[in-house]
Amino acid sequence: MTMFGNDIMLHDGDELELQIERTCIALGLDFHDDYQVRMFARDVLQNIDQLRKAAREGDMQSRIKVELYGLAMLMHKTNSATFGTNYLNQFAQVTANQSAWAAVAQALWNEMEVRNPDSNNKL
Repeated sequence: MTMFGNDIMLHDGDELELQIERTCIALGLDFHDDYQVRMFARDVLQNIDQLRKAAREGDMQSRIKVELYGLAMLMHKTNSATFGTNYLNQFAQVTANQSAWAAVAQALWNEMEVRNPDSNNKL
């Protein structure tokens, strides 16, 4: 990717981080509170099909949860494209300016690990 392409991806990452922060606020989720974020991750992974169905039927709370999950996935994709697929080896450095996403992503990964300890889950 060209240097210009990396600049665009970094800008996209900043925009995504801001949207993740806003979505956390709309959900009433304090991304600095490990327990709250862990409960969000557990709820989303356990109930994603029901949440999607409820969101399609107009349930705003469900829609926001599904949106936050999707934003976390999109940020992972953006970071992979920007920093390479091995960026997770430098997670703390890469996510220094992405604290909301880092908290949500880490909680999702931890919950996936609990659900399937034999896999190598990374969003």
